Amino acid sequence: MGTAAQNGNLCGLGSVPFIHRTNRSTDLIVMIKPKRLIVFLCPLFFSCGQPETEVIALVGDEEITTAELRDFAERREKRAIRVGTAIPDTSDPLQQLIARRLLLLEARKVGMAADSVFVRRLERRRRDAVIESYLKRQVDAKIVVTAEDILQEYHDANWNRGLKFIYSARATKAAAVEDLAAEKSILGLPGYVLKGQVNEQVADELFALPVGSTSPALPVPIKADTVFVAFKVLDEKRVPLIAVRQLIECRLRSRIGAKMERALGISLSDKYAIGTAQDNPSDFHAFDSSSVGPDNAHISDLYYAAGLQSGIDKEPELQAKFRIIAEDVLLSYYLEQIDVTPAEARSYFALHPNQFPAYEAITITEIVVHNRKLAQDLRLAIARGVDPELLVPIFSQDVGTSGGRVKLSPYTMPSMRYERAKGMEINAVGGPLEWAGKFSVFVVEDKVREGGQWDRASQRRAERLAKEEKERRHLAALRQKFSVRVLAERP
Repeated sequence: MGTAAQNGNLCGLGSVPFIHRTNRSTDLIVMIKPKRLIVFLCPLFFSCGQPETEVIALVGDEEITTAELRDFAERREKRAIRVGTAIPDTSDPLQQLIARRLLLLEARKVGMAADSVFVRRLERRRRDAVIESYLKRQVDAKIVVTAEDILQEYHDANWNRGLKFIYSARATKAAAVEDLAAEKSILGLPGYVLKGQVNEQVADELFALPVGSTSPALPVPIKADTVFVAFKVLDEKRVPLIAVRQLIECRLRSRIGAKMERALGISLSDKYAIGTAQDNPSDFHAFDSSSVGPDNAHISDLYYAAGLQSGIDKEPELQAKFRIIAEDVLLSYYLEQIDVTPAEARSYFALHPNQFPAYEAITITEIVVHNRKLAQDLRLAIARGVDPELLVPIFSQDVGTSGGRVKLSPYTMPSMRYERAKGMEINAVGGPLEWAGKFSVFVVEDKVREGGQWDRASQRRAERLAKEEKERRHLAALRQKFSVRVLAERP
C-alpha cells in the first residue's frame, strides 16, 4: 500500500521492456512497451479497422466485442488480468478470452457468485482497490520532485561520489573494527561503487566518510543472523549527475510519498476523531509527522472510508477495475474447486514418466544487481577469493531471508541460470547473466541428484500438472456445453 512500492519501477532501470535487445558494440536497447505491443500485434489477431462495438464472437449468450478483446489483450500483456492454467497458452488472445468466458459462465450458472467465500474475497479485493486508487490520487499524483530537489540531494547526500572501499564483516563490532584496522580477511571490489549500488542500511554512513577514514561497525542482516560491518574508504571519484539522477528521483519520491501518506493518515485520524469536515493538509512536504506512527489497520479503514466518501468508487475507471476484479476472484475460486487427490497425482506420475526425469539440483549463492560493470567487479572479487555470502548483504538486490542461496532445477525460471550452472564445477563462478534488466553473478555451492522417483518434490509437481490437465479437460467439456461462435473474420 505504501508509495515506495508503488514507485518501485522508477527505482530500477525505468519501465521494464517487453522486448529487450542489446547490441554489444553500442549498448543500444530497443524496448517495445505493452501499449505499443498491442498496436504491433493488432493486425495479427484482429482487424484494426473494426468498430469497437462490433461483435466478433459469441460464448453462450454473451457477446465479445472488438473493444473487449483489445482491452483483454492489453491487460494480459500488463499481467493485470487473470488468465490461469486452464486457459490455453496460445498467442491468440481471442481464444484465451473465450476460455475465460466459458469458465465464468459455468461459475455463475452453478451459483458460485452467491457463495459467501467468494463474496468475502471480493469485498477484500474491492476494498484494496479503493484504498490504492485513493492513495494514488491523494499521494502519488501530488508528489513533486523538481530539478532543484534532485541537484540538492545529489550534493547533500553524497550521490556525487564513487567510492573504492574495503570492509570487514564479523560476528561482533570489536572483531569487525579490529580486522579492518589490521586489514585481516578484508573484502572489497576492484572498481568504484555508486551510492545506489549498496545496501541502503549502510549507504548514508559509508558515503559520508572522507577518503582514508573508517566507519564504526554497522549491523547488517545476513540470512537469519546479524553481522557487523566496518568500512574504510580508499579512494573516490566524481560521479556525474546523469549517472544517478533516476535513482535520486526514485529515493526522493519514495521519501516524500511516505511522509505524505503518514500525514494523510494523521489528518484523517484527526478529522474523524473530532467529527469535522476539514480538508487534509495541502502542504505535506512541510508536515512533520516523523514521530507519529498510526495503527496500520486503523489507517487502512480511514483510507477506505475517505475513498468512499470522495466517491472514487463510483468513477468509471474504478468501476471497470471492479468488474475485472470480480471476474478474477470468481475465476480463481471456481478453479480452486477442481482439486486433485493424492491418488490422482500418483497416477499422473506413473502415466507420465517423461515429465519427471532425474536431474541435478544445483544450489548457488547468487548476487543480483542492476549494473553490468558492478556485476563484473563482483565476479572478479569472487574469483580472487572473496566469500560471496559476505558480498550478498552489501550489494545484492531483494535478498530477503535467503541470504542469496537459490536452489535451481530444470523448472526454475529464468532457465538460463540452470543451463549455465549445469556445466560448471562446484565452487565455480558464473555470470554475469542478464535477465529482466538485472545481472546475476553466482557461485555453484552444491549439486544433488533428484527426480525420477516419487518424493515430495515429484508429488508437488504431479499435483500441479494433474490439476492443469484436469482443468483443460473441464474447459473442453464446457466448450461442448456452451455454444462458441467466432463471427468476424480476422486476418
